[in-house]
Parts: sequence; structure tokens; C-alpha cells
Amino acid sequence: MSFITITQKDQFLCLESLFMAEKISFDSIEDVLIFHVSEQQDLRVYIFLNKPIIYELKSEKFFNKILFSVFKIFNKNPLEIKTQLERNNLLTLLKLLENNLNNVLIPNDLDNSILWRTVDNGIQIPRTKLIYSKNNLSLTEVMRKHKILIDK
Repeated sequence: MSFITITQKDQFLCLESLFMAEKISFDSIEDVLIFHVSEQQDLRVYIFLNKPIIYELKSEKFFNKILFSVFKIFNKNPLEIKTQLERNNLLTLLKLLENNLNNVLIPNDLDNSILWRTVDNGIQIPRTKLIYSKNNLSLTEVMRKHKILIDK
């Protein structure tokens, strides 16, 4: 069960949990990757940005303030989101990206993500799909850019 709600507010993609909201300007999204990670059909999503995420506390309750403070201490990179999503939230996210960005590639085989294989620049990359690249980079170029794929 996921505790994240994904919505759009004006020109922002919003990921809301019980204690905070993360607002991402659609025009700041550089690259989006999805990875197969588990048999329960959860997929990991990486969103890379060129402007920082805006973090907002959802309520001024003491417990929320503590969680928010701890999050800010341990969150080292406000230019990326790495999260695991259930199918419903993933579909919502993909639809919002498709409606607000150009050239979004939504795989039609999300249920078979364990079988994904991409051959790009002579490299076989399993269980990974490039959903969006602002600069029209290939999967391997995006993975190298964000240090997910490192050449030997």
C-alpha cells in the first residue's frame, strides 16, 4: 500500500505523503527512468531535475515538523527523486508526464517489466526503460549522465 498521492497543481507535479508535499516544476524535468524491482509489480522511478524540488510541510503538527526536519537532514539531492511506486500511482505519474511533456515514451508492457531488455549502443540493459529525456538522449547516455552506468 502506497502512502503517496500524485497530482498536478498548476505547472507542478506534486507528490504528497502524510506529512509533506514535493512540488516539481514540469519544465525542470530532465530525464525519467523506470526499473523493474520486485515481483509485486512495483516499479522504481527515477526523476532527474535541473531545478530543486520544492518541499512543503503539510501541517504544523509537532510530529510532522520532526519528520520534515529529519527528511531535510538526510535528503542529500534535491535535484532527483528515486521512489518505488505501485501500479496505480505509476499510471497516474505516467499520464501526468505524457500530458505535460513532449516525447514521453510509456511502455505498453508494464506488467512484463521483468522481461524488459534494451540494447543501446551495443550494451544490453535489462529491466529498465527510458520514459523521457528533455535532450533526446538515449538510455545509455542518460544512465551515464546520472552515473547509473559507469564505463570500465
